[in-house]
Amino acid sequence: MKTSVGKRRLYQALVTVLLLIGTVPFIVPFGSVIGVVVGACGVALGVGIGLGTARVGLSALPTLAVTAAAHVLLAPWLLPDVEHGPEGVYTVLASTITVWRDALTLPLPLTAFSAMTVLPWLTGLACGVMAIRAVSADRLHPVGFVVLGEAAVGIAWGDTVTPLGAVVGAVLTAGVLGLWAISAQWGRRDRVAEALEESDSGVTAGARRGIARAGVLLTAITLIVAIAAPAAPNARTVLRDAFNPPLDLTEYATPLALIRTLETQLSSTRLMEVSGLPANARVRIAALDSYDGLSARISQDSGGGAHFQHVGEGTPLLSDAFTADVEPGDSSAGGADAGSAEADATVTFTLDGYTYPWVPTVTDTLSITPSGARAKAISDSLFYDTFSSTGLVTARLAPGDVLTENVRIPSTPADADLRQLPLADVTLGAVEDVPPSVQALAHSLVGSESEPLNQIHALQQALRTGYYSDGTKSPSEPGHGAARLASMVAADSLVGDDEQYAVLMMLMCRSLGIPARVVMGFQPATDGDSTNVTGEDIAAWVEVAFEQVGWVAFDVTPERDQVPQQQNARKVSNPEPQVLQPPLPQQDPAELPPVYEDDDRDSSDEDRPAAVPAAVIISVAVALGIAALLAAMIAAKAVRRARRRRRDGVDRALGAWDEIVDRARDLGGRAPMGLTRREAAADLSKAFPQADLPRFARAIDAQVFAAGDPSSYDLNQIWDSADAIVPVMASDRPRWRRLLAQLSPSSLLRPAGRRTRIQTRISRRTGS
Repeated sequence: MKTSVGKRRLYQALVTVLLLIGTVPFIVPFGSVIGVVVGACGVALGVGIGLGTARVGLSALPTLAVTAAAHVLLAPWLLPDVEHGPEGVYTVLASTITVWRDALTLPLPLTAFSAMTVLPWLTGLACGVMAIRAVSADRLHPVGFVVLGEAAVGIAWGDTVTPLGAVVGAVLTAGVLGLWAISAQWGRRDRVAEALEESDSGVTAGARRGIARAGVLLTAITLIVAIAAPAAPNARTVLRDAFNPPLDLTEYATPLALIRTLETQLSSTRLMEVSGLPANARVRIAALDSYDGLSARISQDSGGGAHFQHVGEGTPLLSDAFTADVEPGDSSAGGADAGSAEADATVTFTLDGYTYPWVPTVTDTLSITPSGARAKAISDSLFYDTFSSTGLVTARLAPGDVLTENVRIPSTPADADLRQLPLADVTLGAVEDVPPSVQALAHSLVGSESEPLNQIHALQQALRTGYYSDGTKSPSEPGHGAARLASMVAADSLVGDDEQYAVLMMLMCRSLGIPARVVMGFQPATDGDSTNVTGEDIAAWVEVAFEQVGWVAFDVTPERDQVPQQQNARKVSNPEPQVLQPPLPQQDPAELPPVYEDDDRDSSDEDRPAAVPAAVIISVAVALGIAALLAAMIAAKAVRRARRRRRDGVDRALGAWDEIVDRARDLGGRAPMGLTRREAAADLSKAFPQADLPRFARAIDAQVFAAGDPSSYDLNQIWDSADAIVPVMASDRPRWRRLLAQLSPSSLLRPAGRRTRIQTRISRRTGS
């Protein structure tokens, strides 16, 4: 039985209205009505295509072809965030596949990114075509699911909090139920009339009464839902909640590893030019709040840690927990300008010698806009974490890049104000494997003091009375691992640079229950020129979280002219004075027996010294041979390691992994043949649980399978990590076992990197 033309038009009009209402949830993911407008345009075009293809009688496949052509040809000129022309066509084609993933992984609002309006456009277009074609085929039940499906896309790809979500859902549900009720009543009327073979006989009146009853019921349901909607919870679970952070920080070395390189090798190198920087402001690189015994890192756990997300123009960058990070006026919190109001500024970074992935920022960054020749590459790979106020560019920054940032300069609280504020309750990363001597030092320095700010000042003052050394003028090892900090605390006096002092301060604060983190950055005014940032301006400080004011910075590193001169003088320049002894009195030469030439010739064999026994000579020769063999094996391992580290590109990263595998073999741990790197690392972790080999294997894979050749910086970090892992692998072995591992020939007989060319190509594809 066919539906009459008038009824079909009524159905089409009602379905079109419901589809337009179904675009309302797209307000949330876009943060404005642009999502609704674009979705409505897609619905209008879809309805038109559905009516046209139904009129000419096209089947499903031709209708799909017409819809696809309209989508590709019209979207570049109708969508506001897509370029016109061939580039726009390519963008629309690519976004048709990727927008469903990108809209879930990118932070809201989606208007900060290009081609995101393809989501509501394509949803409205597809739902419009399917709904109208279903109406034309007299299949009204699938139409209701199409309408609800359109609204479900806007909700599922939106946020957990949706305004008027219950109201929109109630209206759509009532509309769909009403559509089904009207179609059911009219269908029943037509079937009864056809059975009675009469045009009327009370059928029309009965149908009207049925429609009226259904209308009253739907109206009552709608009113009940509308009254109860304000009390309904707005929070919901969306697809965005099921996705993990898009960036894995384990692929990047800790930023603190750059400090010693910048302050020594690049001290006079111009890294960047800064314009618009407020007076006494600092340039931030990263904030690190976790420690694993090897390095301080940015925490990335699910319990409130870092959550790096791809950001674009217009993406809000301020943290929900604190709206302002506080810059210090001097070496301590507080200063003469305490109580100054917040102000906004625009800071521009023009990069020169700075070629690292970490983005320089200033205090509370509101937005980041890249420009220059690599603007698009930076925008496509720019990630930001509001928790740690840290930005990262996966494509790495390069000379010539320009970053324009809108920043907010917060006020600086005085000490009197901080004493009245409690410490903030924030979730920071885990702190593990801290040397006991560090905790003991913290408790001994604070003594019986219980006021948090006084404890912080006591620790700060103790560290600032130490000595500064970057290893160039006096001995000072780099790094901030547990062994380095333990030796620093155990020495007669503290000696180190920003890297060691900042991490030591953070660990002591955390041992006292004070929420602290390390911040690495630059102090451009160090050399008197705040516009020209060099490696000499590198710095690290500690921030502590207070209620109401947020993160407050504390300087803990001694002044750079506070070098351990007396210590060096005592050990090198001025040795213990030598007392000049008077000459001994001249003695008479000893009387020797007369020597006769005939005595030497006629002396018997018994008077000659006895010959060395052959057994002794053989034993010494064997011992020397064994020693030479052992020395040759040690030298061969050292040469092998040096050759691996001198390789180029991916082979250099693979050499670091081979070095770890060989050291594991020497220590008695080996993985079965035929495993991938990650599988081998998981297997070796049973023998070396403290070395965290799976993370190292993932870092190797990231360099091997990344596009292009790895950078020298990343390769150096890989080898530095390998050098740090080796002693950790042997740490739980007894001393004699570690000695045997150094002398073991196992890795020389079957080195990890000895493979055929075919095996090498296969291993690179499979990751083994």
